[in-house]
Amino acid sequence: MSEMQTNKKADYRFPRDLRAKGLLSDEAFLAAQRMLRPASEWFSWAQNALLFLGSALVLTGIIFFFAYNWKSMGPFLKFILLEAGILVCVISMFVLKLKSVVAKVLLLSASILTGILLAVFGQTYQTGADAYELFVSWAIVILPWVIVSRFAALWIGWLIIVNTGATLYWIQVAEPVHDTSFDLLCVLLAGINCAALVLREFGANRSLAWLQHRWHRGLLLAAVLIALCIPTVKLITEMGVATDGTAALLGSVLWVVAIVGGYICYRHRLPDMLPLALIVMAACLVVLVLIGRIVFEVASGLEEWLFLFMGFIIIGVISCAAVWLRRTAAAIARGNADD
Repeated sequence: MSEMQTNKKADYRFPRDLRAKGLLSDEAFLAAQRMLRPASEWFSWAQNALLFLGSALVLTGIIFFFAYNWKSMGPFLKFILLEAGILVCVISMFVLKLKSVVAKVLLLSASILTGILLAVFGQTYQTGADAYELFVSWAIVILPWVIVSRFAALWIGWLIIVNTGATLYWIQVAEPVHDTSFDLLCVLLAGINCAALVLREFGANRSLAWLQHRWHRGLLLAAVLIALCIPTVKLITEMGVATDGTAALLGSVLWVVAIVGGYICYRHRLPDMLPLALIVMAACLVVLVLIGRIVFEVASGLEEWLFLFMGFIIIGVISCAAVWLRRTAAAIARGNADD
């Protein structure tokens, strides 16, 4: 066996391919699977999953506890319980050291309890603050914890808070007071999440262990594409309508940039099928909306047949996308095997 073959990185697909070619017996295949996926790995996964589930249930219980006992509890008791919970989480995090998963989950719990504390404070004293101010304050207060945590779940949670705060600001201030279009909000949200995605890729390229998982890459890219698809679809459907489409046009241009840039990045620079699948889905959506707009304008009055025709168009576009994705996945797999 050559040196290149002996140094090849094995995964769970490699013994499966050997077995399919008849080069590996059933006993050897099972032994290889046990080596690649040992019981300790499954135990670690189950332990972490139950840890997150238990933490989520406890925090949910705290929220419902305050909601149910709101009238019977005094302000002092409300604050002392929440502050004690935050203090216990932070002290336990320092005792367990920040590198452990339990300590990171405790810091995540402390961050969520901080948001609950701010909400309870606002409800108790009726500060009159808008809802967006709660989320903005929440994001600012927990930002130091987010920075030092090196925990992807906490970063994603912080981004959700920031996105929610920006959306509520548009609902409560920007749109009613300044007449800011929803398309501009979508561009802003896409910019926030795109910046997070770029930082994530930069950190992963610097071999930061907590950024090596793929799930947050797909989540951030999906957030960017969804935000940019909205103004793009609006520009197509409202084409010809006398409205100010500057923000929609900007969002559409950025959508094209995101699609092309994402394809170049995740097909050639950082080959990964999950982002490519998301990019193809976004492209299929916009293409189908554009085709539908053209078809229904050209052949108006034949709607009953046009819906059937569009059904075939949808099947054809999705089928072509699926074939392309399968071929691309095979090409990426061959490239990884050659490496």
